[in-house]
Amino acid sequence: MKLINKKSLIVLGLNSGTSADGIDLAAVKIERSNGKVSARFIKGSARKFSPELRQKIIKLSESQSVVMEDFIDTDNRLGESFGRAARSFLKSLEKDKIKIDLIASHGQTVRHIPAPGGNEKSGTLQIGSLEMISNITGKLTVGDFRQADIALGNEGAPITVAAMKRLFAAKIESRLILNIGGISNFFYFPKSNSGLKVKARDCGPGNSLCDLLSQKLFNRKFDHNGTIANCGRPSKKILTLIMAEPFFRGKYVSTGKEMFGESLTGKMTALASKFSVSDGDLLSTAAELTVLSIAHSLKPVIKKDKDIEKLYLTGGGRKNKFFVSRLKELLPETKIEMADKLGINADYIEAAAYAVMGEAALRSEPLPTLFSGKDQKQIAILGKIVQPPVRI
Repeated sequence: MKLINKKSLIVLGLNSGTSADGIDLAAVKIERSNGKVSARFIKGSARKFSPELRQKIIKLSESQSVVMEDFIDTDNRLGESFGRAARSFLKSLEKDKIKIDLIASHGQTVRHIPAPGGNEKSGTLQIGSLEMISNITGKLTVGDFRQADIALGNEGAPITVAAMKRLFAAKIESRLILNIGGISNFFYFPKSNSGLKVKARDCGPGNSLCDLLSQKLFNRKFDHNGTIANCGRPSKKILTLIMAEPFFRGKYVSTGKEMFGESLTGKMTALASKFSVSDGDLLSTAAELTVLSIAHSLKPVIKKDKDIEKLYLTGGGRKNKFFVSRLKELLPETKIEMADKLGINADYIEAAAYAVMGEAALRSEPLPTLFSGKDQKQIAILGKIVQPPVRI
């Protein structure tokens, strides 16, 4: 039976986040009946990248100039890694009598360049060869979700809002979900018949700055539980200067490591030297910048919708005790909960969202990407479809 004729599909979503640690995999059952679509998370898994591949990804992401041979090699190797991880998970699922119909891969972002307004075009680039994934798994594979949004003149992010709405919106409860990944972003879904509109945007840095400074200053991959940040004192001088950056003046709805990565950590360490700020205090400053930027983004939403009682956290940053503690202080009227309570293991939410988007692409269903009150005259069908080779 052709996939397009099936009312129920089980889709495997694949994703690698800003930190490029590895691959998240999420199997999601998506059903269509009487004009309605439902999505149910089934199972998730994670696979680490080899140290060599991770270094290649980071080098490609941070280099100002790229050797084309390195780019092609990394794209292919990453696709092979995604494909092998998916194939292994497929076999595991088959033991539970779960058969995957198609794969949806976001891949790995190596550039994100928003250009709000003016004549410049925004740009974004995700790698991880879809053809490699399809070849290794033998499954139809959907990916490259952001480019159709870029073609319409948008930023290509946030891109998962419609999928997240399908997964989490509720009739009787307004839901506010905060993802603290490498970059932090939020999703707001008002309850039905409230008259309010869905909103989503990047808030600023998530784990990115703290991870980079932890590596640079303390030779640690990350600040476990936010312990170092918790012992320091944030520098108000540095915070004031960094908060004057264009992103915090509302000029963008999306951002990435280009803005909150190596260049900013270099600027912050130079400022720390100038103002005699200790290493511990500098890491605490980066952590404080993260939570302040989040609170700055969320407060107007919480103020407008009195039905918001909880803030649901997802992403690796939800395990950072400094972040959680400070968010409780900055948003005292809102109870902090883990997004796991909404029915999906929070480690796999983004991968689950891409599974939803892959199914929509197969159905030729356009998914809206603008939620700022602007009317979209055109809505893109997000994603490209790659067919597996024919077995002879």
